[in-house]
Amino acid sequence: MPDAAPEPPTSPEELTDLEQTAYSVAAEAGAAILDALGREIFVSYKDKPAGERAPIDPVSDVDRATEELIRNRILTRYPDHAFLGEETVDTFLPGARFTWAVDPIDGTQNFVNGLPFYSCSIGVFDGPTPVAAAVWGVATHRGTPGVYHAHRGGALNFDGEPMPQHGDSSNGRMRQIVATPMGNSRRAGGWDYRSLGSTALEGALVAAGVLAGARNPDPHVWDIAASAVLVPAGGHEIWTKAKGAAAWEPLAAIDPTAFVSWRQPVIVANEATATELRK
Repeated sequence: MPDAAPEPPTSPEELTDLEQTAYSVAAEAGAAILDALGREIFVSYKDKPAGERAPIDPVSDVDRATEELIRNRILTRYPDHAFLGEETVDTFLPGARFTWAVDPIDGTQNFVNGLPFYSCSIGVFDGPTPVAAAVWGVATHRGTPGVYHAHRGGALNFDGEPMPQHGDSSNGRMRQIVATPMGNSRRAGGWDYRSLGSTALEGALVAAGVLAGARNPDPHVWDIAASAVLVPAGGHEIWTKAKGAAAWEPLAAIDPTAFVSWRQPVIVANEATATELRK
């Protein structure tokens, strides 16, 4: 039997439609997350205590409800697409051309503790290629909630408008900020290091030029799917390193058969910062 014909490239119209859907759904999900702040939030944990260490991987009823909202919106509009959600990864059915990779609340630990740095992340793959994305953040460059969104080859947008190049409005500033988990920071170069707790929002803020860079040692696909689109749209870089590999490579695609199990270090940064973080 001959090999199946390759899928045609995503058309400009498809890319725009995917971006706009991701944007509108992320905005709706963000509004639902904010609305939940007015009531009691119920939290459980995916991991178990280990000796004296308390569990560290929380999930709330808001995570689950938000993912269900997003799933319903996406699959109603695109019933032939696949949906990979952090909270429902066990129901993922591979094989569709398009896959939506979703983290309903990236930064749940921050969310359940009332720390206003978390996000809702939506990324779309055409086969192995990230092609559209939206990240709603409770904290943005404007100091208010909003949505960063883009499609492959397009410009970075914020709440439906083109994102202007982020200017340096702080006169006399000598150090920029790089986000990295605790234990991975290095007091080198012209940066200060922070552990912020939301990989997707960190990526969006790199795309917007707020952060010089961010590094995560082992994210899931749903953590970085949106950054793989937003960061290049903002004129910056995204790199990864396969297990056992000596060199970092640009993150341009992910094998769909590995979507569930994929865990690799990722760097998102402006050019100069990316060069230093890869050393």
